[in-house]
Amino acid sequence: MAEKERKIDDCWNRIGVWAKGSRDCPTLNEVGHCINCEVFSSAGRQLLESEAPRGYLEEWTESCSAEQQEKNQQAGSVILFRLGDEWLGMETRILDEVMSMRAVHSVPHRKSSLLRGLANVRGELQLCVSIGRLMNITRGEISGFNVVKGVYERMVVASLKGLRFVFPVSEVRGVYRFDLNEVKEAPSTAMNCSVHYLKGMLLWENRHVGVIDHELLFAALERGIL
Repeated sequence: MAEKERKIDDCWNRIGVWAKGSRDCPTLNEVGHCINCEVFSSAGRQLLESEAPRGYLEEWTESCSAEQQEKNQQAGSVILFRLGDEWLGMETRILDEVMSMRAVHSVPHRKSSLLRGLANVRGELQLCVSIGRLMNITRGEISGFNVVKGVYERMVVASLKGLRFVFPVSEVRGVYRFDLNEVKEAPSTAMNCSVHYLKGMLLWENRHVGVIDHELLFAALERGIL
């Protein structure tokens, strides 16, 4: 390994674009930049192909494995969204995608208050539901786009155990990662929505976010519309 390293000529630091003095490499005008030069590419390949120091791979394998295990035990992530005045979070592992608002086609002979209709998701019609109605959020009706500049209503697509639902939301803020010990019990008076469908509560940017129990939510949606 040491023999290979001695053969590497870092001319890019001496006479190339990273040189502190004059850049008088005769090839520089031709290639334009050192990264386009065969000497630079060859040196990179040589470093990548050289053998790792003894114990290097074992040490990093053990370190990465331990960090991942600790992370899996202590961390969680949710997609943050707003329904009316309520902020909610749904685990990202059941999230398929977030898309812009689109037409919802009614389903004949279906009278469920939870079923809004069918929405086109990448060429396939999916059931569009109202989780706001299920959770008794009365001020979450969709009206095209939010009047606040830069804040637009979206549709969230989520799936669990073979069931897939689309539901409109007032706003999506993205993914929020947290430690599991940050999740607190949701008191019955903390939010206007039904806490029956919440597994806990997070504090995010001085806002209380209800973490949805997706198992209960999907079960209730299935009973209500299928």
